[in-house]
Amino acid sequence: MNCSEVQERFSQFYDNRLSQAEAARVAAHTTDCSSCADELTFFQQLSVLSQQLIDPPVPPRLWGELQAKLHASPKPKSFFSPISPSNAPTRLFALAATILIAVGIGTAMHQTWFSPGYNQLAVNFSPYLENFIERPDEAQQIFLAKYDGRPIALTEAENILGYEPAATKGLPPGYSVEEVHLLTMPCCTCTQVICTNESGESLAIFEYALDQPAWFGDRPATEHLCHEVPTSVIQVGDRLAATWKEGERYITIIGATDLDVVTEFVAHFKLNRNTILR
Repeated sequence: MNCSEVQERFSQFYDNRLSQAEAARVAAHTTDCSSCADELTFFQQLSVLSQQLIDPPVPPRLWGELQAKLHASPKPKSFFSPISPSNAPTRLFALAATILIAVGIGTAMHQTWFSPGYNQLAVNFSPYLENFIERPDEAQQIFLAKYDGRPIALTEAENILGYEPAATKGLPPGYSVEEVHLLTMPCCTCTQVICTNESGESLAIFEYALDQPAWFGDRPATEHLCHEVPTSVIQVGDRLAATWKEGERYITIIGATDLDVVTEFVAHFKLNRNTILR
């Protein structure tokens, strides 16, 4: 695909309406082409703005203090009337409050528009989620290039991150570690463990310090209690992705064949943590 063809598909790419093959080609092109990557980033920012904007919090006492100041003025003036010594404090307070609110809104909009950790991950994760199920090697190659992924030993990851990844103590029976990577993502630095089961099916495990709901965008999630641990589960094709809090960190697995597999991983990591605490 050339740049024109890729950019024409941005809308379908963002809405997950491309075939897996086309989505992979678009993702691969934007990895190699900085111009198209910038265009896609700008498109993503526009697309998610309406979903991400929130009202900035207003200090609880602001309106009360503002009303008190206004009522204390003996002769309320129009906002646009000339400032006189008698109404200067009220006018200046109202003006200051307006400026503060505007700054708050501007800050929220700036964070929403230009925070790659929140705006881009849902889009970048979407093709990875879908392609990992069918073509894990290809999905991995694109994803690692996007987030500067580098191979790492689990013991080395502990030295860098300051905590021992959950997979260090082993995986559920029938699963073995194939690859471990350290990812430098806009939102966080995390470990990614690729493991396979006895049937050769791949499963990805991400571990990170802060919850990242933006990874899955607006995909519907169902909430479950897996071994008494609240777990959010997302359907991706005929597989599942799941996220739960394990101790002080969060774990996301991608590629589970069913809820039993999710429950098995939740229980295994929970048991390992409880064993360590004892």
